[in-house]
Amino acid sequence: MAKFLRDEHVKNLSITEETLDMINEFLVDREATTNDTLGTTEENKKNILLLTYVIRFDNRGHKLNDFDEIKKYYSQAKNVERVLFILDSNLSERTSRMYGTYFEVRLDYNDPNNCIVTAASDDEDSVNSVFNGIMDILNDCKNNNGRVRNSWTQLFVQIFGVAAGFVISLIAGLQISPYINIDNAFVIVFIFMFLIFSNAWGFINHQINAFLNYSFPNIRFIRKGKDSLHWLLQTVIGGLVVAVFLLLIGKASQWVGKILGQFIQQ
Repeated sequence: MAKFLRDEHVKNLSITEETLDMINEFLVDREATTNDTLGTTEENKKNILLLTYVIRFDNRGHKLNDFDEIKKYYSQAKNVERVLFILDSNLSERTSRMYGTYFEVRLDYNDPNNCIVTAASDDEDSVNSVFNGIMDILNDCKNNNGRVRNSWTQLFVQIFGVAAGFVISLIAGLQISPYINIDNAFVIVFIFMFLIFSNAWGFINHQINAFLNYSFPNIRFIRKGKDSLHWLLQTVIGGLVVAVFLLLIGKASQWVGKILGQFIQQ
């Protein structure tokens, strides 16, 4: 196995065609520099590097050696799902990366865990220079999606959902219980409605988080003339979330207070 390895997951990036160009130019230079220093012996041929690309879009993918083809698919696709840069040595490719040198940049729209930069080689300086060079390019692409993609947002959604379920169940109990001629009708209706909401909340919560992930993805692939609607959606959602949160905090406290007051008087 390679003696030295560095890898790191990357988060909250806006990837443009210019970003892809910069990554490609950096890896092409590394490929040319390394191969030019190698001799023609069989041992040196094992260390020759070859740069390949993978792009997945519109539920299909291509593995290519021509970066211009990648750019063509990237600009024409309806939805870009994944882009990979793979710089492998002959030895690494033949041994399924058990030995030899390889560098890889994975950018995945759908799976944040699959967004990673990896560098492995027997040469520590090579590992550090390539890894740091790629990370410098990607760090310049940082966006603000991390403000939404965090555990605090999930906590807010959970608390808001439970509070909404409580209020809905409370209102349902007050509205329906007068029509039910049994003892403790309000309590029974309230518990029944809250149980229904509790069972439905798991599905609702999943859909809310999926919508947030769509609006604020970990990796956003930006194409000229194709992403204005997504940016508008993100801006509208951000404004609505803040406005709705402030409105509901004020209204809910008054509303629940009045309802509880009426219930206590009864």
